[in-house]
Amino acid sequence: MTHASLKKYQQTTKSTAQQASPYQLVAMLFQKLLGNIATAKGAISQSNFEKKGTELSNAIAIIGVLEGSLDFKQGGEVSENLASLYKFCSEQLLVASTTNDSDKLEEVIQILLPIKSGWDSIPLENQNQVSF
Repeated sequence: MTHASLKKYQQTTKSTAQQASPYQLVAMLFQKLLGNIATAKGAISQSNFEKKGTELSNAIAIIGVLEGSLDFKQGGEVSENLASLYKFCSEQLLVASTTNDSDKLEEVIQILLPIKSGWDSIPLENQNQVSF
C-alpha cells in the first residue's frame, strides 16, 4: 500500500470503530486478533521476526482489551472461563514469539475461533444488550 492509501485505510478503520456498536467493536477486535496471529505465522515462515514481534504484541494487547471488557458480575462463570482462556492464549503467544513456534500460534487460533463463532452467532435482537 502506498503511504496515502495506508493513511486513508487507517482513517476509515478509525471512523468505522468510532461508529460501531459495542457488539461490533468486539467482533472487530476478534477479526483483528486472528489477523494478527495469521500474519505472525506468515512472518515466522518468512523469518521476518520484527513483523512477527509487532503482530504478536498487537495480538496480546487485543486479548488484554477483550479480557478487560469482561463483566464478571453479569457473566459469572462464563466470564471466568473466558478470562482463563484469554490468559492461556496470551501465554502461548509469548511462548510462540520467543520460540518462533507456528504450531503454538495455530493452537491459539483453534481456541479463539469457537469464541469468535459464538460471538458472531449472537442473535441480532440481543446484540444491543452487549456493553463494552
